[in-house]
Amino acid sequence: MANKTSFTTDEWNALIDAPQLVALAVALAGASGITGTIRETFASSKAIVEGMKSDSELIRSICAREEIKAAESGLRESVMHLKADDFAAMQQKLATLALDRVRAAIAALQAKAPADLASYRGFLESLGERVAQAAKEGGFLGFGGERVSAGEKALLAKLAEALGGTA
Repeated sequence: MANKTSFTTDEWNALIDAPQLVALAVALAGASGITGTIRETFASSKAIVEGMKSDSELIRSICAREEIKAAESGLRESVMHLKADDFAAMQQKLATLALDRVRAAIAALQAKAPADLASYRGFLESLGERVAQAAKEGGFLGFGGERVSAGEKALLAKLAEALGGTA
């Protein structure tokens, strides 16, 4: 099974950055307000903590504390360089960045650790779904709204495609 030593620095960075970027992109795709964003943040954190206990050595390595800190640092740097005139443009740029990192991670796994592809794909799909399901979008005072917004659904479909699945 693969771990950090199996990959170049750029490949490893793609593997550890992708989960963080997917969680952030899905959370922003829904624009569920402060309470919803907090719920979505907790959902992504819970998925990462569960990843620390995964049967997959690769997922455990990616979710190790020091790798999460490195990914967060890389995320801050990546997001700070995104320039956008409005929120919609920022959502699009972040989604593009996240999907690009996912594709780079998948390419690295296909080349160097194909046995780990399924667990990594499952981890990212589950992470995206959990964030999307964490809060309702578009309701008022907890009434109405939908569990997964149209923006989140569209991003999850693009994520599935980037992971090599179907939309």
